[in-house]
Amino acid sequence: MLPYFLVFLLTLVPAIIELPRWYQGFLYIVYIFFIGLRFEVGGDWSGYLVIFEDAKYLPWFGEKAIFYDLGYYWINKLAITLNQDIYFVNFCIAIIFVSCLFAFCNKLKNPYLGLSVAFPYLTTVIAMGYVRQAAAISFEILAILALAEKNKLKFVIYLFFAFLFHKTVIFFLLVPLVMTLIASIQERKLVNVIFLIMIGLLFLFISSLILASTSKFIGRYIGVQMESSGALTRLVMNFLPATIFLIEYYRGHNFFSHSPKVYLAVSWLVVFSPLLLLTGSSTLADRLGLYLIPIQLY
Repeated sequence: MLPYFLVFLLTLVPAIIELPRWYQGFLYIVYIFFIGLRFEVGGDWSGYLVIFEDAKYLPWFGEKAIFYDLGYYWINKLAITLNQDIYFVNFCIAIIFVSCLFAFCNKLKNPYLGLSVAFPYLTTVIAMGYVRQAAAISFEILAILALAEKNKLKFVIYLFFAFLFHKTVIFFLLVPLVMTLIASIQERKLVNVIFLIMIGLLFLFISSLILASTSKFIGRYIGVQMESSGALTRLVMNFLPATIFLIEYYRGHNFFSHSPKVYLAVSWLVVFSPLLLLTGSSTLADRLGLYLIPIQLY
C-alpha cells in the first residue's frame, strides 16, 4: 500500500501548501506511470488480458470490435501492431485519463484538492480497474466542461469519444435533457415539462434496448443478477456532495448559486440515482452511477 499512500501524499500536500507551477507537470507524469505501468492490479485485469489475446487474431473492424468497444479495441490492435503488450494499452488509457482529469481539476479553485478527492476511488479503483469505463469517464468530464461553456459541438464530440470506450455513457445524455427540463420548470412552461419527461422516458427505454443488444452486458449484469455489495455506499458518495450543492445553490448566498447549470443537472440526477437499484442488479446501478462522480470533485 506504500505506493498508494505516497502518491496520495504527493497530491494532497500542494492542496494545502502552495508549490511551484512545475510541480503539476511532475505530478502529471507520476500519475501516468503509477496508473499505466501497474501489474495485476484491478478486478478486471484478467478480463482485459482475454480481450488483448482475442485482438491478436481478429480484424480491426467487425462484430467483436464493437462488442469490446471500438476505442479500447483499437488501442489493443495498435499495441499488437507495434509488437507491444497490455502495458502499452494501460499506458495509453492512463494518458487519456490523467490528461482529462487534470484538465477538469484545473478549472477548479484548488486543482490539487480536486485531484485529492478523485484519488481514493476515481483514480485508484476506476482508472486502475474499470479501464474502458475510465476512458469513457475521462471524455465525459470534458463533455461536462463543454456544457459548462455552452459549447454544444464540443459536448457532442467528447461524448462520441466516450461512447467509443463504453456504451453505458449514453445515459449521460440525460444531463442536457435535465438541464432543459430545469429551465422549462423555472419558466413555468408546463407543456415543455411534460414533453421533456416523455422524451426522457423514451430515451431510457431506447438506451436500455441498445445496452440489451450486448449479450455480455445482459449476461453479466442483468441476466445473472450480479450484486455489488458496495453499490449503495458509492451512490451515497455522490449523494452527499450533490445534496450539499443543491442546498447551497438554492440558498443563493454563495458561489454555488453562480455555478454552471450542468452541475445542477448532475446533482438532481444523483439525488434520483438510487432508483437505478430497481433494475434488479446493484452492479448495473453501480456502474451507471460512476458517470455522476464528477460532482464529488466539483
